[in-house]
Amino acid sequence: MTRLALVLALLVGPLLLTGLASAQPPQGEIVLNNDSVRVILLTFRPGGGTGRHLGLEPELGIVLEGELIVDTPKGQETLRAGSVYWLPGLTPHDVRNESAGLAKLWDILLKRCE
Repeated sequence: MTRLALVLALLVGPLLLTGLASAQPPQGEIVLNNDSVRVILLTFRPGGGTGRHLGLEPELGIVLEGELIVDTPKGQETLRAGSVYWLPGLTPHDVRNESAGLAKLWDILLKRCE
């Protein structure tokens, strides 16, 4: 049984990785970066996404244009232009564009608040 699992992993594994690699990460433009905050304008192409990740800092996202899906341990939420999300630090999440058009997001990472 172990040999069969290994053979299947070798045959199917590259196909799964190819599918994951096809999602384009968003293009980012850092517009502010100081000791307290980092603000990034992210542009997501159709089918693009960040991939599941987490950061140390709390994160505030403001959808500027289009539609994005935010996936967290609490579930999925579809956000449209004008919508906002908040994530405490160390929250695993994925932000992706499953629509046919571009989507833009202000990504605000709070490094420290004084």
